[in-house]
Amino acid sequence: MGGVSWLAQCALDFLIDERCHKCTAPLADAPMNGAAPSLATPVTVFSLGAVKLTTRLLCETCALEIKPWPGEVILPGQDALSRVYPAFATDERLLVLIHLLKFARRERIAPWLAHAMAPHLPDFSAPAGSHRVVIPVPMDRSSERRRGFNQAEEIAWPLARHWGLRIERRALVKVRHTKPQSTLGRRERLVNLECAFEADASRIRDADVILVDDLVTTGATVTACARALRAAQARSIFAVCAGYRDETPAEGGALPQS
Repeated sequence: MGGVSWLAQCALDFLIDERCHKCTAPLADAPMNGAAPSLATPVTVFSLGAVKLTTRLLCETCALEIKPWPGEVILPGQDALSRVYPAFATDERLLVLIHLLKFARRERIAPWLAHAMAPHLPDFSAPAGSHRVVIPVPMDRSSERRRGFNQAEEIAWPLARHWGLRIERRALVKVRHTKPQSTLGRRERLVNLECAFEADASRIRDADVILVDDLVTTGATVTACARALRAAQARSIFAVCAGYRDETPAEGGALPQS
């Protein structure tokens, strides 16, 4: 993000009246208590020495409506994936946060979201000497250049630090530009991603891979990534994401953005 737009965003975060981004309730009228859910806690949007500015995105009521996902999910055709672990069930409140992260250039939401995700995910910390790495779902270069960052990578960095694992951001690349998955039905999504990803065997051979994405719906993206990683001889692939909601229509059709 350029310096001017970054400073402008910080100004907007603090010069306007803070309201819940879902229900629009004034956050000044909804003070946090000691048991506030993690998704109602402040996001740090600026930090320099002793100066730290924070803002809140959701009131406690809306944050409490975002439910933790109870365990793993089974995706159709997830043969290359060992397990898929969402942190939360995707609803309109979580989608508000993801939309702010991806399209409103609020990348500082990513580490805050990762912190909220971590308690709801398995502990992937590895014994010394084990070969376990974190890999974010990649974007193609032109898309990442337009956005200014890859939201999956911004979430992956703090998760990797939390687990004490190395992140391999160059081990998996998107080699082909594809249509936005959000505009396609399930069948089209699967075809859209064929041969779209390539993995570097020198970085992941015999490794246990933790694949990180923001949202999973049909699972077409993480499945395509996992197949590329398997082809490069990764030993196992576990996918984690902020939210999951199975919205696969029976006979194709467009899906909400993810």
